[in-house]
Amino acid sequence: MLPTVALFSTNFLAYSQTFVYEELRRLSRYRAEVFCRRRLLAEQFPFSPVHVGGPTYGWTCQARHFDQRFRSIRFALVHAHFGLGAVYARRFALRHRLPLVVTFHGYDVPLLSSPTRWLPQHLRYALQGPRVLRDMTLGLCASTELQTMLLALGVPPDRLRVHRLGIDLERFQPGPRRADRCQVAMVGRFVEKKGFAKGLAAFTAVARDLPLLRLTLVGDGPLAGALRRQAAATNLGERIEFAGPLPADRVAALLATTDVLLAPSVVDQKGDRESGLMVVKEASACGAVPIGTRHGGIPEIIDDGATGYLVEEHDVGAMAARLAQLASDPSLRAALGQAGREKMRREYDVRKRVQALEQLYDEARELPDSSLRA
Repeated sequence: MLPTVALFSTNFLAYSQTFVYEELRRLSRYRAEVFCRRRLLAEQFPFSPVHVGGPTYGWTCQARHFDQRFRSIRFALVHAHFGLGAVYARRFALRHRLPLVVTFHGYDVPLLSSPTRWLPQHLRYALQGPRVLRDMTLGLCASTELQTMLLALGVPPDRLRVHRLGIDLERFQPGPRRADRCQVAMVGRFVEKKGFAKGLAAFTAVARDLPLLRLTLVGDGPLAGALRRQAAATNLGERIEFAGPLPADRVAALLATTDVLLAPSVVDQKGDRESGLMVVKEASACGAVPIGTRHGGIPEIIDDGATGYLVEEHDVGAMAARLAQLASDPSLRAALGQAGREKMRREYDVRKRVQALEQLYDEARELPDSSLRA
């Protein structure tokens, strides 16, 4: 019997968290059982067993049948995705004297020092988050920036590791590209930190003089109306397409034929930010050339001038200039795209990254019991 991980994911599983599913299904030296508040998209993400909390679980972080499961099987450790998910996981880890591993992905770290943490929807995390940082055995950071921020919050360096998420190189592969156009894409939730309004402005500045350019925006969110109005005002018509939210296989198909990915992420007004942006890795694996901002973990994914380009946050002019350069030079796109694919193969193959995760599980099991530090 393989050692078993109790994996806590607040909602299992949203399309935006496909990386959780990829980790689960590629474990080889461990197995996992999922504990969650809500079960989502079960047909798209089949997995068993998944234990769902009762009607009061979201308020109390308690579930009697969860504890019964913990008593019936000796889990090797508890692993929570996102700091907010760790609020649920922490009590079970301490009660059953198990190591607690927490993966931090982006917004969950700056939220701990943001005034918005006192809003009603974040209040539990504001109160319990510091206890998570105190009691966790290992904190896995999706970027070095998150590691630096957690150090500033007082987490000892010996309990932090940078662990970058991998991608499926078999799913994300280059496909045929049209010679008569340059296909551009932006993929993600329509929220401020994605910076899509800046990306759309950069595309507009170039597209008027380069009719071969096309833009597809994938996703949805609170800024959808504003982005659609911005696109309509460009008078570029069908050259800008809103594809809506797409499942992973259709995103992969789109990226396989995309020439340039725009990743214009910014720190939003609440301090929210990206970590290691998955779509940049996916695009690079498909041979698309990313233009991203010097933001979060993006500079760790893009080697400026070698696998893509980096510009400063909010710098529409610089992003437009790089887009124009790539649109006008197919051989440059091909060279950077090939280099990006090779970087993803070397550094972000999901199989290797899950092996690294299992080594971190091994390490957490050898460290002092977090309950003894509480």
